[in-house]
Amino acid sequence: MRFSAEEADWERMRGQYARAWSIWRSDAGRWYATRLTRALSRAQLDADLAMTVYADGMEELRELLAEQERRASGVPS
Repeated sequence: MRFSAEEADWERMRGQYARAWSIWRSDAGRWYATRLTRALSRAQLDADLAMTVYADGMEELRELLAEQERRASGVPS
């Protein structure tokens, strides 16, 4: 079975964030990622962390996830 370059990129991104995020593409073509945690703390919400992020493209989603990870690194859970 052969995978397209986009599918290969998607698998890499899913692997990179597998412990923290569930990533998928909607039938409409938007990209989504939802945290694999139960809920965010007040401090995390105040730091603009999100339970779910979405983007029109995979690269935009990758940037959003990287930003979420940067924000999370400085906030107690």
